[in-house]
Amino acid sequence: MSDDPELEKLNAMTARIKAEGKLSGKSQGSDAADGSKPLGMSNIGFDFLAAVLVCTGLGWLADNYFGSNPWGLLVGMVTGFAAGMTTVWRALNNRK
Repeated sequence: MSDDPELEKLNAMTARIKAEGKLSGKSQGSDAADGSKPLGMSNIGFDFLAAVLVCTGLGWLADNYFGSNPWGLLVGMVTGFAAGMTTVWRALNNRK
């Protein structure tokens, strides 16, 4: 091996972490997406809200830049709602 004791500690710690993950049978990040825990799917609402707010904000900015009130805002809201519903649909269909 190498002469660096810190590197050996790091390698040993990495091996232990990998062994723990294999023993538990779960991969990293599986808790948030599988829905088996009560809060596993709690981020769906936040994802939907974020999509609506971001697209609405972009529409508002487009209105201010181009002077096309209220069309940019309306198009942004509809686009955000569609993007949010797509996100919800995909999250619920990927749930096992």
